Amino acid sequence: RGRRARARVMPPRGPPPATGPDSYKVWEIKTQGKKGTSKEDDARARELLERTAWQVQPIMRKRGWRVGVLLEMPAKVRDRLGDNYNRGERVRLKLRRDDGAWEAYEQVLAVMLHELVHNDIGPHDGKFFALLAELEKECEDLMARGIG
Repeated sequence: RGRRARARVMPPRGPPPATGPDSYKVWEIKTQGKKGTSKEDDARARELLERTAWQVQPIMRKRGWRVGVLLEMPAKVRDRLGDNYNRGERVRLKLRRDDGAWEAYEQVLAVMLHELVHNDIGPHDGKFFALLAELEKECEDLMARGIG
């Protein structure tokens, strides 16, 4: 009898790592898409979110923080500049002002840092603002060195 060739069975692709430095990041980015925006506006929104996620990744890695999905906040939300649902499961950032103009990158980044603090601390108390100040300093240092 001849030999049968064994089919090589590849193990199923597993979920993203639950621990380790590669798991501490923004996992998905979503813009408003075709909801009344041009392709150029959608591309600009995506670039702002991607740049923001890239800049905060070392900070997230250092503290073991994850963000499941980073979203562009709809323009109709007018009472806040960002929010964090369930300690990083979803973070939304306002990218456009009420007049339709784009927020400055520095503003978007500042709001992202604020929302990341909510991964550890809920209320806006002294501990919250102390950690936020620490993150702001750390982010400034990273930017000065061209690290993100």
